[in-house]
Amino acid sequence: MIELQTKIQNLPEKSGCYIYLNKNGEVIYVGKAKNLKKRVTSYFNRVHNIKTTRLVRNIVDLNYFVVNNEKEALLLEENLIKKHHPKYNILLNDDKAYPYIVVTNENDPQYKYVRKFDKKYLKSYGPLPQGTSARKILGLLEQTYPLRRCKGNLGQPCFYYSIGQCSGACFKKVDHKYYQDQIQKISRFFAGNIASLGKDLVLKMHLAADNLQFEHAQRIKDLIKSFSFVVESNNVELNDHKNRDVLAFEFNHDQIAITMLFYRGGKLLNKDQIIADYNEQDLDEILDFYLAQIYKKNMIPDELILPKELNLNDLPIQIKTIATHPINKIEKNLMSIAIQNTQEFMRVTNLNQRTAINREAQILDELSVLLDVREYLHHIEMFDISNIGDEFVTGGVVVYKNGKPDRNSFRKYNIEISERDDLHRLQYLLSRRYQKMLDEKTPLPNLIIIDGGLVHVQFAKQVLNALKLAKIPVIGLSKDDHHKTNELIDVQENIIKLERKSQIYNFLSGMQIRVDAYAKAGFRKKQNNQLLTNSLLKVEGLGEKKIQSLFKIFPTIDQMKNCSFDQLNQVIKNKNTTKNLMHFLNSNV
Repeated sequence: MIELQTKIQNLPEKSGCYIYLNKNGEVIYVGKAKNLKKRVTSYFNRVHNIKTTRLVRNIVDLNYFVVNNEKEALLLEENLIKKHHPKYNILLNDDKAYPYIVVTNENDPQYKYVRKFDKKYLKSYGPLPQGTSARKILGLLEQTYPLRRCKGNLGQPCFYYSIGQCSGACFKKVDHKYYQDQIQKISRFFAGNIASLGKDLVLKMHLAADNLQFEHAQRIKDLIKSFSFVVESNNVELNDHKNRDVLAFEFNHDQIAITMLFYRGGKLLNKDQIIADYNEQDLDEILDFYLAQIYKKNMIPDELILPKELNLNDLPIQIKTIATHPINKIEKNLMSIAIQNTQEFMRVTNLNQRTAINREAQILDELSVLLDVREYLHHIEMFDISNIGDEFVTGGVVVYKNGKPDRNSFRKYNIEISERDDLHRLQYLLSRRYQKMLDEKTPLPNLIIIDGGLVHVQFAKQVLNALKLAKIPVIGLSKDDHHKTNELIDVQENIIKLERKSQIYNFLSGMQIRVDAYAKAGFRKKQNNQLLTNSLLKVEGLGEKKIQSLFKIFPTIDQMKNCSFDQLNQVIKNKNTTKNLMHFLNSNV
């Protein structure tokens, strides 16, 4: 409950949608707000009816989206309600689609009010708010930009023509250019160009009030409010009905926050956010891993919008084909929403981190008690091994100092031994790391964690015994069938089921996820280097040793491509081979 209260205190005073979750992580209520902080706070400091009181009792967590305005919040709320069917919402039982105002595709087009997007219409404007606002807008358009309003070909002017709301198709041939001009004005209106129309309506409202026509003045005022609401920007539901994802990131010192917004069928339906440790060299690695994880469990969309700072050519091939920078106004607006949510996520994370030092000390104390270790666990190291079959085997170790990851101490190890089982690989990894630390008299950890079960823990103890490091406690973390952290093998080799959502579980699970990602990144790097080496071996005159020498100076193909002949030849030392390499780079890569 303390974590929920902290979240509420840190909410922004911006428009958006809030999502309440119960103890099982299920969405139980979705709401919209002009001011998220005020609205959510009101649930917890007022007396409510029975239904709302029951809702509040069941809230254990919340998520939220930040949007630009009330219209976006309204549409997003309806999308989220339809997606999650929360228990405490008044559900949209008839599941009506959002209204659109359309222009029919005919020689003499007319307006229609419809509840479903359809490509058969010449123009479609929406989605619009449910209720009377959309119909008021239709009335406004019929009065201001008349199209055909009758059946046409009546042989005489219709009633609507006499009051200026029909093009005259009832009794005459209307020039096609007239309709083109009207549709252009309508499109400008829905794009937000309402200045001239707005001034005219305000003038009419004042004129009605001056003539003591107060009811008429109020109707005009309501109309102004309605169309102002409709033409507000809408970045949560789009007419093109595309599946697209939008990724944004934000830096803060040594951290990066990433947000992915998921649009399905043109509707914003979900988001994913992470925060990770960062240094400049890691950006491509972090984003590659993040995208791989996202699209391992989610459908690949029609389009992935990425920040303009990213080089699209550096992306994996399956992502490159759908990736784009924000080019048009819609894409730039979507990126703006993603950036706002990322900045908000970073802001809240920073607030939480101000109290994290005390929390980390508390977690380490709890872990010491759980493991029956008297020493304060100021230096923890965790190991994992990554491979596919017997190729590109890589070991990784992540280091935590005082409860926080110390990235400068992380290490990857190539495991090149004849034995092909996990235990011998673990022996090689532990022996190599701790023999070097002993030789260099580097401070040793006071807890070692193995990503594995009881057998791995027992074997690790034997390895440390041989190094005369038996005093360092060793524990293991095993995963369940869903690859989630599940059980802890303690110092006495007891198996302890970890309680989900506990502070210790979150801490250890975070370490396990981090070491897994780190080891896999090393494995992928080896794999990519081998593929590049195989590719460069096609160059006449280049052998593996010379290729490795090149990679030491120029770690990527792009760096090689940007080199001059002389720079490459300083490494290759053979003008013909250098010439062959430059030709290969310019024509094949």
